[in-house]
Amino acid sequence: MAARPFTAVSCLAIAAAFAAPAAAQSAPPPAQQEADGPQVADVVVTARKREESLQDVPIAVTAYSGDAIRDAQIVDLSAIAGRTPSFTFQKQGSIEQEAFIRGVGTVRLTSATADPSVGLFINEVYIGRRGAATPPIFDLERVEVLRGPQGTIFGKNVVGGAVSLITGAPRFEFGGAAYIAAGNYGTVQSEAHVTGALSDTVAARIAFATDRHDGYSRNIVNGQELEDTNGYAGRLSFLVNASDRLTLNFVGDVSHDSGGGQARHAVDDPTRAGVGAIAAANLSSDPRTTFTPYEQFQRRTTYGFSARADYDFGGATLTYLGALRGGDSGQRFSQAGAGAPPSLTDSVLTQFEKYTGVTQELRIASDPAKQLRWLLGLYYLREETDRSSENAARSALPGGPGGTRDSLDGVNNFTQNGVASNYAAFGEVEYEFMPGLTASLGARYTIDNKVTDASATIISFGMPGDILSPAPLRTPYNISVENTWRELTPRAALEWKASDNVLVYASAAKGFKGGGWQAATPDPVTAARPFNPETAWNYEIGIKSDLFDRRVRLNLAAFRLDFNDLQVEQLDDVLLTTVVTNAASAKIQGIEGEVSLAVTEGFTLSGSGSILDAKYKLYVDPRRNITYTGNSLPRTPDYQFSVAADLKQPIGGDLELMANASYTYQDTFFYGPDNTNFEPGYGLLDARLGIGKIGGRWAVSLWGKNLTNRLYRTSVIPFLGDESSLYGAPRTYGVRLSSKF
Repeated sequence: MAARPFTAVSCLAIAAAFAAPAAAQSAPPPAQQEADGPQVADVVVTARKREESLQDVPIAVTAYSGDAIRDAQIVDLSAIAGRTPSFTFQKQGSIEQEAFIRGVGTVRLTSATADPSVGLFINEVYIGRRGAATPPIFDLERVEVLRGPQGTIFGKNVVGGAVSLITGAPRFEFGGAAYIAAGNYGTVQSEAHVTGALSDTVAARIAFATDRHDGYSRNIVNGQELEDTNGYAGRLSFLVNASDRLTLNFVGDVSHDSGGGQARHAVDDPTRAGVGAIAAANLSSDPRTTFTPYEQFQRRTTYGFSARADYDFGGATLTYLGALRGGDSGQRFSQAGAGAPPSLTDSVLTQFEKYTGVTQELRIASDPAKQLRWLLGLYYLREETDRSSENAARSALPGGPGGTRDSLDGVNNFTQNGVASNYAAFGEVEYEFMPGLTASLGARYTIDNKVTDASATIISFGMPGDILSPAPLRTPYNISVENTWRELTPRAALEWKASDNVLVYASAAKGFKGGGWQAATPDPVTAARPFNPETAWNYEIGIKSDLFDRRVRLNLAAFRLDFNDLQVEQLDDVLLTTVVTNAASAKIQGIEGEVSLAVTEGFTLSGSGSILDAKYKLYVDPRRNITYTGNSLPRTPDYQFSVAADLKQPIGGDLELMANASYTYQDTFFYGPDNTNFEPGYGLLDARLGIGKIGGRWAVSLWGKNLTNRLYRTSVIPFLGDESSLYGAPRTYGVRLSSKF
């Protein structure tokens, strides 16, 4: 929808008046400890693959501590996205998750060779398939969200940004923490970890988490619960100080979750005239119901192992990182949310995906305290993805063989095996020309080779006498194709430390996302035709400041992204499949702000906000010759903001009162490049109130999420005058008991 400038500016002002999200905490530096009064804590991040203060990094970064994530009971990225400027995130099932940063993202990774626009990393290891291979969030040291292209250090598929998960590290001091929470919908969540020394040189950490709740929705035809979950996860980590110079880290993890899967409910499409083929047949107006006769499911298993070695030569550190990430997932769900009849049509997808990714990285970095600093590295990533999607379609429309009903009836199956080999060399040099003034220049050269074997088969034509396969398949095929893309992604930056507490920076960086092939196509010619990589130049200026004796932290960034060959995912309402095309160009520009205010020693106000203008500069749909030039990019609200308050107040003895309230809001956004179907703006309110022993030895609290019970959608499939809708979680609440030792 069109931006309302006064409202957008007002929202950013409100966000600035309150402050940035609960940031990753660490011990304050000596200067901070000596100052009087409350102060915003220092934040240590590894956004440039070295430990440094967030306020010294010339990149737009938001960080969250492990304690803040545990206290908020965050188990996926949706809650983090709501608190981060220019970040939106939705999940649709065990295979599909959508992440957008600064208007750049991926709706569905339906192809085995498609890549996300926002990179996800766990302990610097890339995870190529969001959903199928993404572990749950638990026992983290922190989360870092880097906005804008990060192509120099992080590599391909970070054209929009990167989300970096850093797991809790083993420590030689014995300690641990645990919590268990219970609530409505039969919710039971738990998390615990223990760490300590096994010897003078070896430390270990073991962690586990569980997450279960009953269904938020149900199938009123067969009684099945939907949108429920039952999952667990575990991780084992070792730290080995092999010598004064050599440090080894080993991490292994596994997770599993299952449930009934997503519940689609069709509502009338207010933007299109149509027959209302699904909504008119609804057996209930309750949006948290579905009416398909099929049993649905979703399940996912993820696993990973990483080994890291750091050798200190004195003036430089050599780092080796090797890792294996994998996932095996499956789901069955009704796209329409209703069987045919009484609906005029229905389509049930049964999908399976298996992913393995092997990472090898070798880099050497100079002493970060020197006037001249440098980093050089080599990188290799091999990914293999096996994916299948069976479409069982049924139509209650009138008509005989060869007509519309025939094309919506029957069963077909699409399979893909994709192998991607990514090779890269990268480096960056920083030089401090004079005290406080530093220039940096870096680049990465990437070779991206992809091979795919794809097939499509007709399992059933449907009713006797039918001659057509369900859309989109028209001709069965079996193909094998290969392509190689090469790209140089440079970055240049200038940073000025105006004072001990103020950093001003300007940067220009190029991002790159690989090409690939479509997932489900009508014929072999279309299946063998690739879509091209997308590239973007990001121009950014920013300021990071700690003001008023560090009681206030204000970080601002303004940017412009210029895209070429932007990959656009769109639902083809003729062939009834998602297709990827390359838009000629797009321009995204915006302002982001984060502020933190330490009111007293135990009272903090926080918030963040962003205003975006994301438009296609030139885009003509090559399939239907429809012009989308000037339209807004999908899944990108004109503005969003979050505000929060956090209180810890002694109440006598060794007890303290703990309270937290947060509100996140995002403006209206469109679901597709045609700017037709849209989601109205909505806000979510969360809160916690508890009492505990000072220091965290024990605590008990009440918690609530989406306290206003706001009904909002996370996905829409438009079809025949309907919007097949998927809804976000309802109001949830409960009690939580936690302990640290």
